[in-house]
Amino acid sequence: MKLIHLTKIGLGGLAGLAWSLAGTVTAENWPTWRGPAANGVAPGGNPPTEFSESKNIQWKTKVPGSGSSTPVIWGDQVFVITAEKTGKKVAAAGGESRERGQRPDGERPEGRGRGEQGSRGGDRPRPDGDRGSRGGERPRPDGERSQRGGQSGSGGGSFNREEFIKRFDKNGDGELNDAERDAMRDELRQQFGGGRGGERSPRSGRSSRGRGGFGGGSKPTEEYRYVLMSLDRNTGKENWRRVAATQVPHEGHHRDHGYASGSPVTDGEHIIVSFGSRGLYCYDMKGKLQWKKDFGDMRMRNSFGEGTSPALHGDTVVLLWDHEGDSALYALDKKTGKLKWKTDRNEASGWCTPVVTVHDGLTQVIVNGTRAVRSYQLSDGKLLWQCSGQTSNAIPSIVVDENFAYAMSGFRGAYLAAIKLGGSGDLTDSKSVSWTANRGTPYTPSPLLSNGRIWYLSGNNGILSVRDTKSGKLLVEGERLDGVSGVYASPVSAGGRVYIAGRNGTVSVLKDSAKLEVLATNELDEKFDCSPAVVGKQMFLRGKEHLYCIATK
Repeated sequence: MKLIHLTKIGLGGLAGLAWSLAGTVTAENWPTWRGPAANGVAPGGNPPTEFSESKNIQWKTKVPGSGSSTPVIWGDQVFVITAEKTGKKVAAAGGESRERGQRPDGERPEGRGRGEQGSRGGDRPRPDGDRGSRGGERPRPDGERSQRGGQSGSGGGSFNREEFIKRFDKNGDGELNDAERDAMRDELRQQFGGGRGGERSPRSGRSSRGRGGFGGGSKPTEEYRYVLMSLDRNTGKENWRRVAATQVPHEGHHRDHGYASGSPVTDGEHIIVSFGSRGLYCYDMKGKLQWKKDFGDMRMRNSFGEGTSPALHGDTVVLLWDHEGDSALYALDKKTGKLKWKTDRNEASGWCTPVVTVHDGLTQVIVNGTRAVRSYQLSDGKLLWQCSGQTSNAIPSIVVDENFAYAMSGFRGAYLAAIKLGGSGDLTDSKSVSWTANRGTPYTPSPLLSNGRIWYLSGNNGILSVRDTKSGKLLVEGERLDGVSGVYASPVSAGGRVYIAGRNGTVSVLKDSAKLEVLATNELDEKFDCSPAVVGKQMFLRGKEHLYCIATK
């Protein structure tokens, strides 16, 4: 059977088409991190409802290094990216010896990655009133404001932020509940005195507001290999691996993050991989490098790390470049890597992935953002419309159906908007906004759009809400999922079921319906930050150390 390249059809048009192709093409591939229609749905997918370490595991293989990107699947290949320490220490970390954004191979970056005008690190004004990494309180992945603590190793190594947080994280899931958070704050006050934020360490005599904090990591001094791996879909054995780059990162990342967080995208001929500041790479399906591009170095807010994935539509690769420097949206030719267009964006650090959709014959790229959700014409990057209302740190990606784009965010507030496609100009508070909601929205996970319902979680917690997409009516409101503690992964739907993976290794399986019905609660040995990928009867789950292939034996 000849495989159809779904990305050439158009992601938005797949909303209805995907189901008509169930059991054929879409059942065989998971080309992007949110599936063939970029909405979390696996048409034709039918993985097991129940599984454990000893039940319905087809294979489990160790993945070297670290990363929080979802694998993508095409044919008999599973593609995974990772960043692996080489063990080599480098005195001048982060490429300090090279020119602004310049790569060691002399290749000039496409954009001024470090921001040459009007962007001086953390002093760039933010739309939420913060002044970047130097002021205000650091955002936590759980959506709470963190206590300011000293940098790791400050004051003669008297305060290690990672170990400090672990003392209060009783179940080890990376989440602090209210009681644990209050206990941590009390301890901070006892040790350092003062109230929230800006305590001065009596040992170091310096303000504990620092670049490290509880969010961003310290500047790295160790070299990493940035790797793309191909695994056999049926056995988990490695087909090949390619080292895209070997470098010392120029800045740190959040303790739950990594240096390989953007998922690949493929059309069955090319596999496109973004390592952010380490470059954008295009390989063929046998791992031969076709081209690479350098856009310079990103400066992420509070050194949280980079995480957007590239999008692919036809012959166009779309890459979001939102950071504390000069933000932009790039479009490149898939075959050559040549820049098609670049559109500047009035945004600071962002982590969402662009979605491409077709409406009334117009192909557009829709991107979430703190200042506004924006739609651009794919052919030339022209801004079509924008709609404000999101909270700061707008991480969740947009999902679309035939008529609407659904945008949400959940840091320091909550907002969800159903925006009618086909508008132009500023749509804020206009009739194009069909309905809105202001509670229970996610900080990190993206929503699931399935069968006329939108599923989403509150903050980074296992608290689920479901709405009807046409009316915005709540079908399920703020229901806590038993056993699920902490959620970074986005939910997926397959075989009439919804799968939600927790950071504590629990995967809740629900009926894909208008009522909450828990079908199974499964426990595995690893923590899951990556979203599930479903192809046919297989579900692929990437944990901290291993990649699972879950299937009925």
